[in-house]
Parts: sequence; structure tokens; C-alpha cells
Amino acid sequence: MSLRLQFLIVALLAIALAAGWWSFANWGGDSGEHKKAGRSGATLVLVEAVELTDDQISLRVIGTGKAIRSAALYPAVAGEVREVTFKAEQRVAKGQALIRLDDKHQRLKVRLGEVGVAEALRQSRRLQKLAPSGYAAQSRLDTAQAELDLAELRLEQAKAELYDRTIYAPFDGVLGMTDLSPGDRVTEDTMAVTLDDRATILVEFSVPEAHAGKIKVTDAVSVRPWSAPDLIIQGKITALASRIDKTTRSLRIQAEINNADDLIRPGSSFDVQLAFTGKAYPIVREVAVLWSRDGAYLWRTVDGKAEKVFVRLVRRDKGRVLVDGPLRPGELIVVEGVQGLRLGQAVKTAPFKAGAS
Repeated sequence: MSLRLQFLIVALLAIALAAGWWSFANWGGDSGEHKKAGRSGATLVLVEAVELTDDQISLRVIGTGKAIRSAALYPAVAGEVREVTFKAEQRVAKGQALIRLDDKHQRLKVRLGEVGVAEALRQSRRLQKLAPSGYAAQSRLDTAQAELDLAELRLEQAKAELYDRTIYAPFDGVLGMTDLSPGDRVTEDTMAVTLDDRATILVEFSVPEAHAGKIKVTDAVSVRPWSAPDLIIQGKITALASRIDKTTRSLRIQAEINNADDLIRPGSSFDVQLAFTGKAYPIVREVAVLWSRDGAYLWRTVDGKAEKVFVRLVRRDKGRVLVDGPLRPGELIVVEGVQGLRLGQAVKTAPFKAGAS
């Protein structure tokens, strides 16, 4: 075979291959819509309209519980313990006597004060009867009245000193353990016993600064004690700190839960869960989000052309993504056909149908 004939055969084969490729590119495909889009020069893409949805935020933090009222009780004066009237974990009422110190001398002072008041009152009444008839000067009556006032003050002082010899419960609650026994010497610095009103537990926790503005008093919380992981207790927020902690960059929060069954002790730790509504964001399908070295972006169609929109991902939610970017409700976002799109490329749109092959 001559060299010229060989060149002719190769040329004919190349022409045939080119013609076949052109024919497939222009007339091949899976559907009539693709053929039409190919002939018109526009790329077929499936789109979905942008919708806005509220960001439902769920936050989990660690909290610590304390009694709604709690006190460490100290003696008002120094002295010797005469009687301890309670046992640990005993429930007591407000005003109930808990620990008595030796008060023999104070009781004597009260009795002396009562005698002094009685005598001063007798003298005052006698002079009040004599003064109108002139048998007693007004000055003597005034002096007797002053002595009565002083006697009453001494009696009140003696009663106060006697009261200070006993430690009383300042509110209803449950007592802790004490190390004191009859005969022990105590001072004003001796911690006698603790008292907790734990019918209600305050749970304290902190949330990051980014969420501080989304939480308000009366918001609901769910808490799960670490000591009872199967127990979920509903409560509500009762107090917020007035400022952000500059060290932790967090806001201190206090919530209140009911403990009528007395299942929780002050000092317990909790898994605290908060759910609240944040800002409204555009929501798109996760498959529509692409990445480049400049960040996440979407393809938006405007007047039949592709337009790139850079966004910030806020949160994923069951195959969809909340994004923050220059998007308005109703704008069309490319869901399928995003691969190979170029800025300004002509596109033909069709509605995206979830679940379609």
C-alpha cells in the first residue's frame, strides 16, 4: 500500500470520528429537554426557591444546684453547749431551737429585770395618785417615770442576752451534720450547723456570649441530674447576670426546679438543655452548597444566567443548611446541575422535585 493511500485512510477515519462525536454531543442524551437545552446553548439545572426559617438552637451546658435558701448557723455569743436538740437530716420549722448554750446567768438577769420593772411601775403608779392632790411633786413623778423606762430597757437587754444563748432555725429546712456536743466550748466563729431549704433547687450555669442575647427570664429549661441520668426535670430561668464575665466570655444564669420529692441535694451537678429561637435565615438543600478556597457558595439563577453567591453556614438540619448571605425569599437556587457551572453561564431551569431520580 502506497504512503499516499495510507494518509487518505487515516484522514477519512479522523473525519468519521469527529462527525460521530458531534452527532452524539448534539443529538444524544437522556431526554428531549436535554437535547433542546443542548441545541439552544443553555445548561439545564434543577432549582428551588429560597425560604426563610427560624434558627432553632439547642444548647447543652453543665450546671450546679444549690438550695433556694441556705445558711451556715453560728452562735451569737461564746459559751458552753448545754443541749443539741436535733439530728442530721432532720426537717425543722422556722424559729425552732437547735442548740442551747449555758444560760443560767442570763436567766437570773431576766428575773432581776422583771423585779426592777415591777418595782418601778409600783412607784410610778403611787406617785400618779398623789400628784393631783399635791402630796407628790411633779418632779418626783417625772423621775419615777424615767426609772420605769430604764427598768424596762434593762429587762429587754436581759431578754436579748438570753435569746442569744440559743441558736434558732431562721427558716423551714433540713439540717446538716454538726460536730458539737454538750460540754463543747464555742465562740462567734464556730460554725454550728448548716440549714437548707431544698424544696426548690436553683441551678446555676453559664452560656457563651454569642447566645446571651437570646435568653430571657421565664424561658424553659430541661435538666438531668448526673446522679439520676434517667430523670428529666423541667424548670424555668429566674435570673440573668447583669454583665458578661470578661474572663470566660460567658453569661451566668440561674434556673429554678421543683424538688418537692427531695430527690436532689444541693451541690449536685446537672446536664442543662436549653432550646430557643434565633434569627431567621435562608434554608437550602445541603447538595446545593459548594466550596472553594474563598469559602462556601451557592449558584443562583438571575435572568437565565448563573450567579455565584458566597454564604456562611449557620447550622445543618436534616439534609438542609441554614445559611447567612445576600439571599432573598423566592430567589432560585441551583440544587442539581451545579457541577461545571460558570459565572454568567446561560441556564434553563426546571423545578427540583425531592426524591426524583
